[in-house]
Amino acid sequence: MMTGIWIARIGHRLLHRETFTMMLSPAIADLQFETATRGTTRPGDYCGVLRALGGALWFDVSGDLLALKSDVEMIALLTLLQTIYYTFMLVLLSGFGAARLSAIDLDAAVVTRALSYVGGVGIACLVTSFACFWPPRRTYEAPIED
Repeated sequence: MMTGIWIARIGHRLLHRETFTMMLSPAIADLQFETATRGTTRPGDYCGVLRALGGALWFDVSGDLLALKSDVEMIALLTLLQTIYYTFMLVLLSGFGAARLSAIDLDAAVVTRALSYVGGVGIACLVTSFACFWPPRRTYEAPIED
């Protein structure tokens, strides 16, 4: 098995094609060259490749977030709707919906716990909204010759 192939597989799945080609492939090639000249692989040799993978991933994510800028309002609306829906379901399952609010003892611990649940539900809903609206991978389109 060739050195660094597992990082190449990860990078190929996570990164856009041109980012993989321009940022991660040279680092993997350097790792393979250094390993071939030395004959052994040390764990420290992978630091440069992992840094290149991290930098390439940051480059792609930041570019994709800029592409998402026009969809922020829709993502926020969908996240809010999901959060309200699932929070309402949690309220029904918790038993708060069966009693009058005036009969429920709302001390600081209960309010803090309820707000943390709503925050957790909101984060989970935000993740699913981003997963649904994440921009598609950029693909290389060959120039059309006339």
